[in-house]
Amino acid sequence: MKEGGWCETALVASEQERLPVTNGVSGDDGPGAERAGSDGPANDGRGDDTPSREGRDGPPAGGLPGVGRDALEGLRILDLTGGIAGPLGVLQLAEHGADVIKIEPVGGRPGRTDPASRVHNRSRRSVTVDLHHPEGREAFLRLAETADVLVEAFAPATVADLGIDYRSVEGRAPRLVYCSVPAWPRGSRFEDIPGYEALVQARTGQHWENTSFRPGPVFLHSPVASMGAMFLVPIGIMAALYARRRTGRGQHLEVSLLQGIMSLTTQNWNWTDRGQFGLVKAHPAGIHQMSVFECRDGEWVHASTQAGLTPTRSEASILGIDEVPFEALVAMTPAERAGYETAKRDAYRALDRDEVIETLHSHGLGAEAIVAPHERWGHPQLLATGSVVRVEDPDVGPTTQLGPTIFLAATPSRVRGPQPRAGAHTDEVLAEVGYDRSALADLRSKGVI
Repeated sequence: MKEGGWCETALVASEQERLPVTNGVSGDDGPGAERAGSDGPANDGRGDDTPSREGRDGPPAGGLPGVGRDALEGLRILDLTGGIAGPLGVLQLAEHGADVIKIEPVGGRPGRTDPASRVHNRSRRSVTVDLHHPEGREAFLRLAETADVLVEAFAPATVADLGIDYRSVEGRAPRLVYCSVPAWPRGSRFEDIPGYEALVQARTGQHWENTSFRPGPVFLHSPVASMGAMFLVPIGIMAALYARRRTGRGQHLEVSLLQGIMSLTTQNWNWTDRGQFGLVKAHPAGIHQMSVFECRDGEWVHASTQAGLTPTRSEASILGIDEVPFEALVAMTPAERAGYETAKRDAYRALDRDEVIETLHSHGLGAEAIVAPHERWGHPQLLATGSVVRVEDPDVGPTTQLGPTIFLAATPSRVRGPQPRAGAHTDEVLAEVGYDRSALADLRSKGVI
């Protein structure tokens, strides 16, 4: 079963060429971008619930003086996921200091050369092992005995066949928090049916939620099921770890893509059985959002003028059009409303975008430029806060990627390295659980690692 299967594509460039990379990767450094080296995460060992390892390099710029330990130091996670939700959910923990070990088949996980994977699977160590081989499964179970968390995204039947399902692992590692990220919830009639992003969107009615250029359902070009599940993965893991402090035992937890999409849609339904939509469905294609305007020279602005401030001047007076109170606006006939909106659009089209934004801001009205996707990587605030960072990828060279997404003052998060090459840390990690050089050579000769 594929856990993910859809991603947003942006551009990445190395110093040699431009490459397609997803979910926040561009290859031009941009001034001020931080750099993560190409060797991957350091060997951090492991601890129990209480962080116990010494800090490695101290905090990056912006951290508090004298604080040299990451928030999740001492936490070890085995990551067997693919797609979007699992890797990105684990990434949130990895960049707060968890020692994440990516478990891959010999030769590397399918999809690891996909552009998105270079972001989703960074800040980890990589171990390659054949889980179908009895000695490979034993090596994995030894690692599980040292881990705090295991995250997988297989179908239930797959992990059972491999002998690494929760019941099989629990006997060897009773304190392990075992997180499953399937497409469909276990115990449902869909649990063994292949599923990924598009199919989960279809099953949950998302195709009918979206504004469209034509009648009928439309697939949303955004992995909302995976992104919703991604946020739930670390929440579920940390809740289970907190419970372990009280009980002394781990537990099985599940975050399906279906749960992910429902966690978002149930908070803001745009569609009802009466066919009402929060955004206008127009066909043929047109402007769906009434606050998106074209300015001079083909530039665009989103003038959502409710900024939480008391305005000192109205939007209409700035545009030089008639003042129409809201009560009168909603009472207009369709033809009158269309005429008013046309006058407003004509007024915006005659104005310079930067100038009208500055004027709106100066009078307490909200507005922002609508920029092309690649422009965000050069935004000075994103660079200054570390939201955009430089990562030296061992295969494609220097890239600019989305940085850590949560800012802790005393224990700041950081990118701990690029996606490592498959198996880059196999010997290092297995040595930590008792495999000497001779044993590793024997496993390698058998194709187990």
